[in-house]
Amino acid sequence: MRTITALEVRAKFGQILDEAAAGERFIVERAGQPVAAIVPLRDLEQLDPARERERRHAALEDIRRMRTAWGIAPMTNEEIVASIRADRDERDRRILDAATGQ
Repeated sequence: MRTITALEVRAKFGQILDEAAAGERFIVERAGQPVAAIVPLRDLEQLDPARERERRHAALEDIRRMRTAWGIAPMTNEEIVASIRADRDERDRRILDAATGQ
C-alpha cells in the first residue's frame, strides 16, 4: 500500500487509476493526515460491511443446514460463533505448544 498526497492524485489521476485497477492500493493524505483510500474495485466489494454481514449470515445458515442434514442438534447463531471461536483458540494453542516444544 502506497501513501500519496492529494496533489499527486490530482496530477497523476489516470496513472493512479491504472495502478489501482492492476491491484495497487493507495492511502491519500492531505496536510500529512490520511483522508481517503483508493483501492481496486474487488477490494471495495470485500470491505463493504453489508456484503460481509450477508456472507457471514449465509455461512451461519450453511452450518445450520448441515447440522440439520446430519441429524445434529440445532444451535443459535451465538452458539455457532462461540463454537468456532473455541475451535480456533484450541487450534492456536496447539500450534503455539508445538512451536514452543510444550
